[in-house]
Amino acid sequence: MLIFASALTSEVVEITVGQGDEQKTFYIHKIFFRTKAPIFDKMFSASFKEGLTGSATLPDDSCKAFTVFAKWLYSSKSKPTELVICPLFSHERTSEIRWEMVETIVFADKYCLDQLSDEIMSLWIKYQARGRLPFEELKKITSYIVANSSDFCKARDFFAYLWAIEMLRGPGKNNCKLNGDGGDDLDEFISDDNFSKKVFNKMRSLASQTKEKWQPVCEIGRAHV
Repeated sequence: MLIFASALTSEVVEITVGQGDEQKTFYIHKIFFRTKAPIFDKMFSASFKEGLTGSATLPDDSCKAFTVFAKWLYSSKSKPTELVICPLFSHERTSEIRWEMVETIVFADKYCLDQLSDEIMSLWIKYQARGRLPFEELKKITSYIVANSSDFCKARDFFAYLWAIEMLRGPGKNNCKLNGDGGDDLDEFISDDNFSKKVFNKMRSLASQTKEKWQPVCEIGRAHV
């Protein structure tokens, strides 16, 4: 409760997020950065322009992701995670909800908000991982995560696992084609070698666990055998 009492006298900073019609300005008590968001705490220190002006602009970030971040930031550390994160996302299995979660995970990875990222991934696994994702949605999400997150982002491991399952489902030489849904090869839209290696390693692990035999006939297999 001490930090909430201190917020009454804490400096308020202005953060403008997004671009164009999607742009929105947020006002945050700086004291909340101290324990939960060290990157922002450093950003608004006297050593940086943002600290001197009391304002920052984040044109490349998602307003929806920042809204989740702000609500999480103001939540009490003593409040159970389930009660903090769950109300921020609908439990419905829709592509819109999943995309908001993905944007927030990428935002959290960008600003080293590991706790927030982990909590959203846990929520995803609980409510969104109950069925198979449509191929085009899986492709869109994977492309976005790989292009906008670090190699240490846990979401990369999770989606590498989903890709491994998809690629092992295909029979024979078509195991690199995603169940006939357009015949796309992972290598055709993912150029990140580290992610490809993650997928291949998970394929090998899954095949070993299930004793399924498969041949690495697609490009990802040839590159990493």
